[in-house]
Amino acid sequence: MSDKAPSEPEQGNGVTGIRVAVACLVGLVGCTVVWLVSPYNNFILHLGYVSDSFLPIAGLFVLLVLVLGVNPLLRRIRPRWVLTRLQLVIVLGMVLVASVLPGQGLLRLLPYALGSTCVQVSGSQQLAEVYAAADLPPTLFPEPLGHGQAVPASDRLLGELLPGESIPWGVWLKPLLAWGVFLGFFGLMMVSMSMIVLPQWRHNERLSFPLIEVHNSLIDTPEPGRFFPALFRSRPFWIGAGVVFLLYVLYGLNQYFPERVPAIPLSWDLRQCFTEEPLNYLPSNIYRSRIYFLFVAIAFFMPTRIGFSIWFTTLAYGGYVMVGRAYVPPFHYGTISDHRSGAMLVLTVVILWLGRARWAQIGRSLVRVPASVGDRRDRKAALLFLAGISGMVAWFLWSGAQLRWALLFVVTGFMVCLVITRLVAETGIPFMRIYDCDPVIFMSMVPVAAVSPGSLFLAGVALVFFQIGSRVNGMTMATHSLALDEEEGNTGRQTRFALLLVVVLLIGLAVCGAAHVGYSYNYSVTLDGEQSPISPWGAGGFNRSNSLMLSHSRGQLPQPLYSRPAHIAFGVALAGGLQWACMAMPSWPLHPIGIIMVNTFYGNQAWAGIFLGWLLKVLLVRYGGSRLYRKAKPFFLGLIVGEVSAAVLWCIVPSILVALGKSYTAIHTQPL
Repeated sequence: MSDKAPSEPEQGNGVTGIRVAVACLVGLVGCTVVWLVSPYNNFILHLGYVSDSFLPIAGLFVLLVLVLGVNPLLRRIRPRWVLTRLQLVIVLGMVLVASVLPGQGLLRLLPYALGSTCVQVSGSQQLAEVYAAADLPPTLFPEPLGHGQAVPASDRLLGELLPGESIPWGVWLKPLLAWGVFLGFFGLMMVSMSMIVLPQWRHNERLSFPLIEVHNSLIDTPEPGRFFPALFRSRPFWIGAGVVFLLYVLYGLNQYFPERVPAIPLSWDLRQCFTEEPLNYLPSNIYRSRIYFLFVAIAFFMPTRIGFSIWFTTLAYGGYVMVGRAYVPPFHYGTISDHRSGAMLVLTVVILWLGRARWAQIGRSLVRVPASVGDRRDRKAALLFLAGISGMVAWFLWSGAQLRWALLFVVTGFMVCLVITRLVAETGIPFMRIYDCDPVIFMSMVPVAAVSPGSLFLAGVALVFFQIGSRVNGMTMATHSLALDEEEGNTGRQTRFALLLVVVLLIGLAVCGAAHVGYSYNYSVTLDGEQSPISPWGAGGFNRSNSLMLSHSRGQLPQPLYSRPAHIAFGVALAGGLQWACMAMPSWPLHPIGIIMVNTFYGNQAWAGIFLGWLLKVLLVRYGGSRLYRKAKPFFLGLIVGEVSAAVLWCIVPSILVALGKSYTAIHTQPL
């Protein structure tokens, strides 16, 4: 089909109420696809996760269907019905926020953890006693907590319905309401923080927002008379996408037909080169890794200093581990976690300090009469923020937390949201998570009597929602969604869009929660036979809370075998020194982001690809200048689309094989 399209009427920047309604409807359809397909793909087929990143495969697939399928067709037969860029922004924003729910962001853990808790308490007198002491609201759980208590709904959730049984939807209504209230307040806090920080980061500090560049290229409006955006008519784009897609096709076929189809290796293991002391003490991620093209492409778009900092810090800490294990035993890996906690504190302070004028402006908006559209937006953002944090504190108090710990939980959630969103805005790395600044670190530094069992249980809840959930953080998704909408020039619409994103979260909790619960009741094991229950990691989501409460009942809390405050202080000093150098010397090469990612699963997976992307960028800019850099952009965008397309392919193939009653192999194109 020719790329030439019939002329269509000018849409302008404005959009009618009907077009907004259409965009919301299309967005809701896309969200529903994410909510229903992701749990089945992730936890029944047990394939690569399609929603657990800041560049979710399912979301990009929905967008590509609209840009490459629906819109070109409409341009040919009904030009007036073509989705405008603004409508695509609304759809994309909704789908991005919808991706928070299906996986690690929330529902991969919550329903399974609740059911597992009921089962564990029923089978353990000691655990039943500590939960009785915690005095938690019964509406948090699907069934009553008690030793010997019959919990058939929870048993079937972790196993499977017996013949003739139906799904006990009724037992999940009260937990849906109880946890939905928290998610509503948490959503208000996240989207209001997005409204607050976006003008500061986008216009004052001019952060790079690499993922915005990716999204903008995909939803760009074609020139008059064209069917497709300019990116999809670029030869370098198709070369990049085609090469990556072909590599993964060969990789997947090799898994199915190892004797017939060759595969180009994408990973390496050089352990044989590191057998002598002290090199044999290096962490395995230094000599064993794999190239993910997504990281290569994103490294090309992120600032050079950021890319260098990530891979260099990984290697530097590899040396730290080697020296510690070889010459200063016993070596405690927890010290690296404490360094990251110290870096988290520094980055939080620095982010707030750089944006102090913006936060002061938000504070003044509460006591001054708004004089402009921007002032009214700031006032609404401030009110939503206060409502969100106040509601979260109230929810934690209602659930059984002491006031000081409820405040700590909310502050921790604020820090995690702020830092992870800032880091993704600066780096564009789709796979990232905050592991540290755990509230239990601070709770273990006070006398045991100062901590209640209920507060310890809720510390585990905070860990699930904040630290673990930061892999697909709602504030990060909302910030990128609002940034795309902001480019349309209508700041007065931003509050309505932000509230729409909160509504998407609440609708998704019901729809996607029902999908998770329904799938779990109907499947006791994944179709490949690898996992039982279908989300074993989720079923253990509150095991840490159980362990803490049992330790508390014995009059103690876990303590490290080294000086934790000293290592947190070292992390503060190291990150603070690097941050000061970045601000004082523009050419300084190291950024403290490397500390946040070091010795984490995602940092270990990403560093090699980021190194390659950083190296290619440095070479292109040095020998070709900015002109060659701009020409190379479509190629690297093609790497992203090629990897996403391959991921979609290797999700569809197993689904077809299952429908035909045949066995399948999981092909992973991205980190799990």
